[in-house]
Amino acid sequence: MNQKNKMTPPGKIVKTENSSVHIIKSGEGPVTVILEAGLGSLSIDWCQIQPEISKRAKVLSYDRGNYGWSQSTKKFLTAIDHVEELKEILVKVDLAPPYLLVGHSYGGLIMRLFASMHPEQVKGLILVDSVHENQYMPGNQNKGFKHKVTFGYVISLTGFPRLLNQKVGRKFLTGEYQRYLNYTGYTLGAYQTIYQEYKDSPISAQQLKDSAAIHKDIPVVVISSNNSTKQWKEQQLLLAKLTSKTEHIQTDKGHSIHLEDPTVVTDTIFKLLEREATSHV
Repeated sequence: MNQKNKMTPPGKIVKTENSSVHIIKSGEGPVTVILEAGLGSLSIDWCQIQPEISKRAKVLSYDRGNYGWSQSTKKFLTAIDHVEELKEILVKVDLAPPYLLVGHSYGGLIMRLFASMHPEQVKGLILVDSVHENQYMPGNQNKGFKHKVTFGYVISLTGFPRLLNQKVGRKFLTGEYQRYLNYTGYTLGAYQTIYQEYKDSPISAQQLKDSAAIHKDIPVVVISSNNSTKQWKEQQLLLAKLTSKTEHIQTDKGHSIHLEDPTVVTDTIFKLLEREATSHV
């Protein structure tokens, strides 16, 4: 049983209206950096980023829905559901703006919606191989991945995913973080959440399409992987045109850039933090 592998969470649990959310809060400074993980991922994905950034700023990472050590009663897990709950968390743990938003993959879509809804609170946006909303529009979803997450959720009730070594979570985690994932990656909540987020992703995509454009004064940096598929490359170029001042960094790394080459992410965060600091001099 998965309970035999249960591990104490590295952060703490915060109660919201609909959830018990596991968060990792660290650091000090005038800016709060929010780290939003991708589909199927959680707070520990930022294990190589958060400790470094905490030396210069307040940092928050957390587990959405029922990923990791979080528990939620939400029936829908759209981008706007996540933004609204994140806002509640920030108030609960006394993390005031300004915010520097960092989103990986699906997390980039959530951070873009946050920046659209609360532009006066956002001082920067970093998209780490983020999905573009077109990826999730009806008819564009990856049918193979949809089948995989649906199948994983259905058989998770039987315990077969552990027998087949099919856990939910990001590769490249090592040491204690891999031991965390050996627990969190096999929970029913993990399969439930990745299924629900992907099921709701067309709604999330439409929410972003209906939102206001990113404010021209918010610095945006797009960090792209070496994904060579035509669709992904085209969508990364669309993200690079979010504003007239968007910077585009092309890497030779895979989708998990923040784990494969954390320096490119931390350097980008530090650059925007320094820009925010000098703007007040």
